[in-house]
Amino acid sequence: MAKFKYAVDEGTIEKRLKEGRGSGTGSAYIPWIRVHEVPSIGKSSIRSSWKTVREHHFLSLLEAMYFYLLEWDDSVVDSREQFPLLPREETQAIAAELGIKHPADPKTKIDIVMTTDNLITQKIAHGHVIKARSIKYYEAINKRRTAEKQLIEKTYWSRRGVEWNVVTENSIHIPLVQNIQMLHKSKSRFGLFPNIDDTVLNSMEDKLMKHLPGNNKVLADLTDVLDKNYNVPVGTSITLFKHLIANKKLAIDMNQLFNPCKQVKISLPF
Repeated sequence: MAKFKYAVDEGTIEKRLKEGRGSGTGSAYIPWIRVHEVPSIGKSSIRSSWKTVREHHFLSLLEAMYFYLLEWDDSVVDSREQFPLLPREETQAIAAELGIKHPADPKTKIDIVMTTDNLITQKIAHGHVIKARSIKYYEAINKRRTAEKQLIEKTYWSRRGVEWNVVTENSIHIPLVQNIQMLHKSKSRFGLFPNIDDTVLNSMEDKLMKHLPGNNKVLADLTDVLDKNYNVPVGTSITLFKHLIANKKLAIDMNQLFNPCKQVKISLPF
């Protein structure tokens, strides 16, 4: 994705504040930084969310991978990426107290508005809790300047009673992320089954729900037979199966990379 690199000055900050960047929750949230506005480490991307029903902006592949874990976690009800630490005067004061230079734009030398990579809203037994997460590659967190900036960020959230922690690639289970990513477009039936009547799909879903749990045969063999029996395009049943997994009506071991050409242990969710 092409990036338009430009310097941040006071006008840029004022413009973002007027746009409401960093405000709102759920579908109404607007991230402080969008992918085309800054250079990123690795692959930047925009991903649509099941939960917030909006596009999320990620500046690295690691941020996107963590996003999928949040999507799968039923306790997470909202996530706000590139969340600004406002007012800027507070992080400036924290930096001064710690004897650390506040992050500034390299061209304009203007102090930037610092951000937290992801601010999570999570359900707990008696309500909700907010958690702040800095998502960084392990190599980066060992650099002195990164550690200094994270100390400012940690202090900012500590003063608000918000848990802050670091997520690295070492805490990301890749097969789980790949499975969630594979299932992500199967959450809704909309657009998945063109020209197939809902009554047919409902009947196929009933068959899958009834006969797949506990079955030890190769999944692709079973779904191919179902496609033929219902005279639907090849792959319809496996797509419907993914839809059921995405909606947690059926369960598989998500920590093992999904392969329909092998035996897949399928169960009903608890």
